[in-house]
Amino acid sequence: MPDDHPPIFPRRDPERIDLAALKTDIECVMWQIARLRRDLVHAAVWAGFGLGGAAIVGIEMWSRHVSACGPN
Repeated sequence: MPDDHPPIFPRRDPERIDLAALKTDIECVMWQIARLRRDLVHAAVWAGFGLGGAAIVGIEMWSRHVSACGPN
């Protein structure tokens, strides 16, 4: 099988690793993880608000149904 295309993740020679580039890559990954964490917290807060609102509406609907269809 001919190697027409370079591999997606080429292997690096251990002697040729650029430590500055590696540090930059690690900082980039750390920044992306922090951003993902922030987005997940925002999503969780909005989901909590949505579920809380749905619970309030559901309780209100249930209480009106019980008072309308009660044994009175």
